[in-house]
Amino acid sequence: MMSDFHQRLAAATARIEFGNGERIAGADDKARAIGEEVQRRGRGGAKQLADELGVSEKTISEAVARARRLGDAGARSLPHDTLERLLEAERRTLPPLPASHWKALAWIVRGIFIDATWIGDPAGLLAGEAEDADLGDEALGAEVAAACRSLSRVQALAVIDACQRGDLAGLPASG
Repeated sequence: MMSDFHQRLAAATARIEFGNGERIAGADDKARAIGEEVQRRGRGGAKQLADELGVSEKTISEAVARARRLGDAGARSLPHDTLERLLEAERRTLPPLPASHWKALAWIVRGIFIDATWIGDPAGLLAGEAEDADLGDEALGAEVAAACRSLSRVQALAVIDACQRGDLAGLPASG
């Protein structure tokens, strides 16, 4: 379990990464807007836009070049933090479990290798790992496995993510 200091540090780092991602996405959006406007204005459009915005033609040229590098695919991509938001939303829909169950599940997750093959049936694979784990209490393993089987695919991935990050406080506890 992470100490308060480590949790605060991890939260601060996440905020910085979020801000950096938003800054980059904003710069990409700005470059696309400038590139589209220069193209719409046609010949001499870059100079007109530079004068209008009070920037150099070089700045406009760099924005146009950035927009070209991004291509069309970037204009239709999801926001960079979509996965984190999805997993957070799914954690809010999880059924509450006793803290001992979440701790056992976190111990299990930290001891296994999870790769892309888990996307197909993460709840079933997690349940199998819970059944096979030596938790010192067969009933606990069976209860954790049953809880895992009741999870949707995305809920199971949200649980795995929280366990891997040591964020058990983000999982709903009962009792």
